[in-house]
Amino acid sequence: MTPPPAGWRILGGANYKSARREPVNPQRALREWLALADAITAAGGEISVLPPPAPPALLTGLLYTANAGWLVAEGRFRLARLSVPHRQAEAPHLRAALRPTGWRIEVSQSIWEGQADMCWLSPQAVLLSYGVRSVKESVDEVRAALPAGVTAHAARLREPFFHGDTCMDVIDAEPGPLWLACPAAFATREEYVAARAFAERSAIVIEVSEADALAYACNSLSLGKRLLAPLGLSAALLAALAQRSVEVQALDFGELFGKGGGGPRCLVNELRGLSRAPAGTAYAEKRAALVAAVETYPAVASER
Repeated sequence: MTPPPAGWRILGGANYKSARREPVNPQRALREWLALADAITAAGGEISVLPPPAPPALLTGLLYTANAGWLVAEGRFRLARLSVPHRQAEAPHLRAALRPTGWRIEVSQSIWEGQADMCWLSPQAVLLSYGVRSVKESVDEVRAALPAGVTAHAARLREPFFHGDTCMDVIDAEPGPLWLACPAAFATREEYVAARAFAERSAIVIEVSEADALAYACNSLSLGKRLLAPLGLSAALLAALAQRSVEVQALDFGELFGKGGGGPRCLVNELRGLSRAPAGTAYAEKRAALVAAVETYPAVASER
């Protein structure tokens, strides 16, 4: 995870939330980020913190780290190639920041927006999405990089569902994993039917309304039986999750999602298979300094 910098603001306006370009509150944004990090920790997760670059550099999209890429295996990281111009400077920063890990860094040759377009149904099955940000050619590249034994299915999306993690999610539940999906987010009915058939091999399907998807129900973060979700999910969806013993913890993302367009899943790059946080990056070691920094953040973003 990467905290928002003190100079955080909306630059690109490249999604249906950030396009409104509402003035942001960087101080509140950092509080939202800390609340999510604390909730992840309380649910048993371990966080590695990648700090934003020092001023005057300003990578305002970097905190949405799902787009950074994918840890293929311990010691091997695949770096994304982002589509929107204001985020393309993230790649050299990430490469430099990851250098101390000693990982081999691979770079996508086609436009590919990282974990945001990878929906892991199980350790052996993944749904790859494309069509709005990630391009179709990225699917072949990711398939070629998948570990042996992993099967993949590709699904094409439509606007405003610019990433797979805006319309698909996998949740731990009883008696098994759930696949939340919004049928309206797929480019055609046929695309959805094929993706659903693939998902049903690994998970129970719960269809999500377009209204719930736009409220980022599918951008929730599952940790054990706890689901870290944005405020605003429908009563019907909450009831369906409760029936399957999913404990929903709703968090306020008025800045990071309401204005910036990124929710809990967008803010996390899951380092699957990593045994522990790289040296010097553990959230437990950095939390006190981050909490102290809150009062130094402005309540109104600079527009310079």
